[in-house]
Amino acid sequence: MMFQFLVSCRMALGWDIKKTLVEQLAKAVEDNLNEVDDYDFDGMVRITHRRDGNACADEDGEVLSHTIIGASIEFPEEVAQVETVVSDFASALSETHPIVCVFKFEDPLLRERIANWAAEIFDIEMKLRRVLSLIYLDVHQDRDPLNLLVDERAKPTTKDSPKPDQMRAAAENQFFYLTFGQYINLNQRADINLNTLLGILQTITDFETFRAEITRTPVPNEDDAILIAGLKERMDAIEKMRNCVAHNRRPTKAVIENYENVRPLVEKLLDEYLLRFQV
Repeated sequence: MMFQFLVSCRMALGWDIKKTLVEQLAKAVEDNLNEVDDYDFDGMVRITHRRDGNACADEDGEVLSHTIIGASIEFPEEVAQVETVVSDFASALSETHPIVCVFKFEDPLLRERIANWAAEIFDIEMKLRRVLSLIYLDVHQDRDPLNLLVDERAKPTTKDSPKPDQMRAAAENQFFYLTFGQYINLNQRADINLNTLLGILQTITDFETFRAEITRTPVPNEDDAILIAGLKERMDAIEKMRNCVAHNRRPTKAVIENYENVRPLVEKLLDEYLLRFQV
């Protein structure tokens, strides 16, 4: 199990960076209930890259070189608490003179966790799209099924909105081009421009019908509207986790906790809705 790091430091001539890495790694391993005598720490640490930058003198006149070191740490399977070991190692290293900062990149444990979250989010979003399509196809029974968001303020965010032929070929609709952040804006009527208003006036003759048309929400069914409103309270937590997954970034403890609390509620909301139409 290999982890990759970049270490930025201001090092004096002759400073042994690998020795520092080995010492901090051994301490982190020992602090997490491992027997240090069981491991070859020197063999676990490998310097992979080095980039020397500008040199400067410190207040004592010693010449220091800004140096970036690439290092890989490979853990045997027997090491316990690897995730905590890596975290402790990186934290301690960043506070060790003359190191300025430490960045971790390749991380097989994070990759595994992100893959699990990605699978969960895939399932949630596909079910969400299915439920929303069930709602909007019912609303648009006599209208274009590939333009379900015609009345909505929320629109696909892509520069070039998906073309009907593109969606038809992929068996998709406009919900495949919304983000979690946009789902919360559904059932909000788009602003009525002059052309739309003129079109409404051409088909409606009495004032009450006209007023009902310009004030209606895109989803008139009360139960459907309640479901959409229920999503608004929960999508933010899923969106924040999705962003971490999409960018291969470790989510914070708060993001994980909020996601884990919300996910079963969203699943329950969608499952109960689909159950109403199950045959």
